[in-house]
Amino acid sequence: MSIIAFLLLSPFIKTVTEDIQKPIIVFAQDMSGSLQVSGDLENADYQNGRTTMMRDIQANYELVQLSFGDDIIPNMVDSTLGKSTNISKVLRYIDDNYSDQNLGAVILATDGIFNEGVNPIYFNTRIKAPIHTVALGDSTTKRDVLIKNVFHNRIAYLGDKFKIQVDVQASNSRGNNSTLTLYSIQNDQRVRIASKQIKINSDKFFTTVEMEANAASVGTKQFLLTLSGVSNEISVKNNSKNIYIEVIDNRQNILLLADSPHPDLSAFKQILRQNKNYEIDIKYASDADLNVTKYDFILLHNLPSKEFDISAILASAAKRTTPLLFVVGTQTDLSRLNVAQNVMTINQTIESSNESQAYANTAFNAYTVSDAIPGAVKRFPPMISPFGEYDSGLNTKTILYQTIKDVDTKYPLIAISDQSNRRTGVLAGEGIWKWRMFDFMADSDYGTTDEIVGKLVQYLVLKEDKRKFRSYTNKNIYKENESIYLDAQLYNDNFELINNPEVYASISNAAGKKYDYTFSRNSNYYTLDAGRLPPGRYSYVAKTTHNGKELNNKGSFTVQAVELEQYDLGARHDILHLLSSKYGGKVYQADQINTIAEELKVSDKIKPIAYYTNHTKNILNLRWIFGLLAVLLVLEWFLRRYFGSY
Repeated sequence: MSIIAFLLLSPFIKTVTEDIQKPIIVFAQDMSGSLQVSGDLENADYQNGRTTMMRDIQANYELVQLSFGDDIIPNMVDSTLGKSTNISKVLRYIDDNYSDQNLGAVILATDGIFNEGVNPIYFNTRIKAPIHTVALGDSTTKRDVLIKNVFHNRIAYLGDKFKIQVDVQASNSRGNNSTLTLYSIQNDQRVRIASKQIKINSDKFFTTVEMEANAASVGTKQFLLTLSGVSNEISVKNNSKNIYIEVIDNRQNILLLADSPHPDLSAFKQILRQNKNYEIDIKYASDADLNVTKYDFILLHNLPSKEFDISAILASAAKRTTPLLFVVGTQTDLSRLNVAQNVMTINQTIESSNESQAYANTAFNAYTVSDAIPGAVKRFPPMISPFGEYDSGLNTKTILYQTIKDVDTKYPLIAISDQSNRRTGVLAGEGIWKWRMFDFMADSDYGTTDEIVGKLVQYLVLKEDKRKFRSYTNKNIYKENESIYLDAQLYNDNFELINNPEVYASISNAAGKKYDYTFSRNSNYYTLDAGRLPPGRYSYVAKTTHNGKELNNKGSFTVQAVELEQYDLGARHDILHLLSSKYGGKVYQADQINTIAEELKVSDKIKPIAYYTNHTKNILNLRWIFGLLAVLLVLEWFLRRYFGSY
């Protein structure tokens, strides 16, 4: 009863628990291809020393093992990890995962060569622990000639010539000659394009060579650069390099079709020819051999006219959804013009014309123009526009309005419309040549006029993708150490994204081997991670079935071999010295690796951390108390009974 009375006071028990966290030692081993050349990873003495070091560290500390190359694996691996070395990536990994813990030291075993990421010396981290480095590889300069770097545009336009800049480096090869040759790879055959002789006149030789190639056909084109070797060089694998350039055909065939010669035609041609992707022809409605089917855009000047109704041309353009720009002038037949387009209607009671100046529509937002244009067009000389009543179409967007006799009207001067999957524009006046001349007189260039016409044509020739099923890769050229990603989109009849049916993909290499996949659903579209593929050219077909109809989409991409580890074979021990100095660590040679654990033991900077936790608990919450009370009550009852107290 005394115990029960005591418990009614709700006493508490306070306990303190102690947790000891051992210091964490991170050991990161470089497993990149450059160490295969030096042979350090296969060296038995190094392997035994590394094993001894890790065993001794595990006896006293918490050891974290990492392997790195172009990726990071949280363990020791037996083979090399890839085609490149990214030291800053492993430093970031350690920073993200261990900098806020009891990190005692970082041991980085590498040759110091990095060919991806940033220079580890300038990569700042929150790591407070010392970084010790183990210097692997051979830092002595060996005889070698190599292609150090190649710089080129990733994209070239069909028919263009493009430059390829090649950095050639040679060491301990004074007095030798080498030949740099550029090949085009066509159907797995080399086609020589150009070659240049290189005279090596120093032991530390470096030069930059420019070569030129033609973008002769569309697609991803492979080029090979080779450098003839010298005797007794350490490696010939770095004497060649493959590059890939995507050649695209972005040319647009543009026809300037006129009722008769006019200075506007020359002005339009001079404006449009500034875009190297435009191929421009000037023709007249009277030409006997006129064929408009090959053109991507047609500018109709003073057409349709009373003499030429061009109904056949308009029908052909409508069938092929060819975008049009009507330039209205004194020869234009307005009744035929009103039937030919739905941008604007011009109703005329008497044949007459106005001098119309321009002012900008500030609400226009189909595309952007320079801030200077609204003020500039007000100063331009007037155009000759038809006299009459102007009505805009239902989907018309007006770019410039007309100012007639100093009165701002809502009559459109330049307007556009997008209907039936075709874009159409109308310039309701002739005299663009006068704008261009005034532009040059005022500003010594044609910038304002060229921008107005150039962006207008650029908008009209842009074709909107109306396919209900689309698939594409996020790039056309991948590295072999990158995963291949594809996206797909499926639209219903209202052009709303859906992803109900399954979407499949089949990827084929040049030899015809196929890899089959199923897309994953992500929100309202599809994604596919096809993983890594060997170097080569690939094509793919994405398929789905919607509303009983099979839809498919095709594409291609190229996987480029990564050869970075072959182009820099001299160990960068200077990087290791600077890195260890920055973080208060020490540089060890490969044969000293087994001494690291002993030196860590005597370091006063590596200490365990004790964590104390206070716990306060009400005694009433201890279940064994109730058990004890029950035992005591039973015992008391038994003893009293036994001794005859009852």
